[in-house]
Amino acid sequence: MSIWLKILQHYARHINIMKLQGRLRLWVCLASLYIFIMAIVHFFHIPLHSKTLHSHYDLTGDAIQKRRHEAVKKEADKIAKRAFNEAKVAMGDAEQVQILTVTFEKADEDGDGMIDLKELSKWIGAKIKEHLTLALRENFFMFTAVDQNPRNGRVSWEEYHVYFLKHQGFDDEYIHNHKENHKGMTREMKEAIMRDKAAWSEAARDNPEELSIDEFLAFKHPESSHATILSIVEETLSRLDVDGDGVLTEEEFSDPAMNEIPEYLTEEKFKEERIHEFRNVVDENKNNKVEKKELLMYIDPRNSHHAEKEAANLISLADEDQDGVLTLQEVLKHKETFINSKMIDAAKSFHDEF
Repeated sequence: MSIWLKILQHYARHINIMKLQGRLRLWVCLASLYIFIMAIVHFFHIPLHSKTLHSHYDLTGDAIQKRRHEAVKKEADKIAKRAFNEAKVAMGDAEQVQILTVTFEKADEDGDGMIDLKELSKWIGAKIKEHLTLALRENFFMFTAVDQNPRNGRVSWEEYHVYFLKHQGFDDEYIHNHKENHKGMTREMKEAIMRDKAAWSEAARDNPEELSIDEFLAFKHPESSHATILSIVEETLSRLDVDGDGVLTEEEFSDPAMNEIPEYLTEEKFKEERIHEFRNVVDENKNNKVEKKELLMYIDPRNSHHAEKEAANLISLADEDQDGVLTLQEVLKHKETFINSKMIDAAKSFHDEF
């Protein structure tokens, strides 16, 4: 048995040696072929890449930056155009009914055919957050689209005005040769330009002729701008802080004489609601004083109390049978109120407020 085992081992070694020799011959052939091809390339000066292919798949830093810039500009134009055009759309009665019906069904979480305060507050809160998130995104793309001549990281009134007119359908000849009074333009369009000029003046802090990207946010979406909210806080403190100690007491916060009272509230009811807000919403640390930080959190549109207050106001306005909930019929009966509310159009509602 040992002789046969030795014979088998000998043949196994022989086979392995033959396999190894075969692999070596293959690698030598491939190396020789590579050297031969490179010699031909070098001798005849054959290019090793296609200029067309290279330009399409260029991975250099400049090329990547250029493609990124083109993509951003394309997206910016699309978003900015949509933002301008949305302001011109007016809904008919049938469309309002359809939108309110669909929204009602979505907000009615338990599907009982009624919307209570909790359901409506939750829905409005989600719409507010959605709008504020989209406003930040839209601001970046619109700023990029408007900042064209020159592209310097700041937007001038001239740049914005040209972009505005272009997206209202005016041709280049009118845009570059029109007079300041915009002769022939509709009254609504002139009023829109005047509103923009007023908002521009409020947003421009460093230079009245140009806006940074943060100032542009305050110009187009003041409800999303921290600077605007902080400015409102400062104004509120200076108006209500009678003793000038930098904080607000319950009496200062709820004083009807120092606040603008909504038409649907009496002075007594207004003061009652403000005291309730002071104790349960604004005064977070329960020290009977409201500091600037607490006031900032209170005024911030993201604070849930705004959604709750909007929901409560809508229910009080439309709840005709006084059962504390809304039916679809009640909503449709007051469709103008709801269409312009944060339940449907948070953007328009915010811009009317700010």
